[in-house]
Amino acid sequence: GINRQQDNSPIESFIQTDAAVNPGNSGGALVNTSGELIGINSAIASQTGSYIGYSYAIPVNMVKKIVTDIVKYGRVQRAYIGISYIAEGIGEAEEKFYDQKYGTKWKTSEGIFVTEVPQGGAADAAGIKSEDIITKFNGQPVTSMSELQDQLTRYKTGDKVTVTYKRGGKENEVTLTLKKQSWQYRCSEEY
Repeated sequence: GINRQQDNSPIESFIQTDAAVNPGNSGGALVNTSGELIGINSAIASQTGSYIGYSYAIPVNMVKKIVTDIVKYGRVQRAYIGISYIAEGIGEAEEKFYDQKYGTKWKTSEGIFVTEVPQGGAADAAGIKSEDIITKFNGQPVTSMSELQDQLTRYKTGDKVTVTYKRGGKENEVTLTLKKQSWQYRCSEEY
C-alpha cells in the first residue's frame, strides 16, 4: 500500500533493501556486489520521512520494459485483465460487508477472489465471472494482487495470456487478450 495514495491500482513489485534511501534519492541505482544494476531506488516506508525503515527499488526487468515502452510508444503500455477484487488489508467494516455478501469464501489463500468483472474487459470476454478465484497467470501461481500485477507488468495491451481460475472447486484455464483500462477500476466494492 505504499503507492495507494498516488493510484487506484499501483504496481508495488519492489526489491526491499536496507540501502539508505532518503527523500531525493529516488532514481538512484541499486547494484549488486558485481556492480550490475538490479533496481532503481524509488520509495521508503518511514514514520519520519527519512531513512528509518525500509527502502524499495523497482526491479531492473520492470525498468527495461518501461524504458522500452517510452521509447517505442511515447508512454508506458499498461495492460489489464479487467477485474475488481478485494484489496489486502481492508478494514473491519469492509470485512463484515464481504462476510455477509460472500460468506468466508472470499478469504481464500488460493488466489485472487474476483468481486466484479466489468463488461468489455479482457476477463469478461474470456468468461471469467464474479466469485471466481484466479490462481495462475501464464502458468505462474498468483496468491495476491501484487503478484498478479508483477506478472502483468511484463505484458502490453493486445498480448495473449492464459489465466487459470477456480469456479465451484473446478479448475479452468482460458486465454485472454489484455486490454487497456476502460472502466472505473475499484479494488473493493462500496459497502
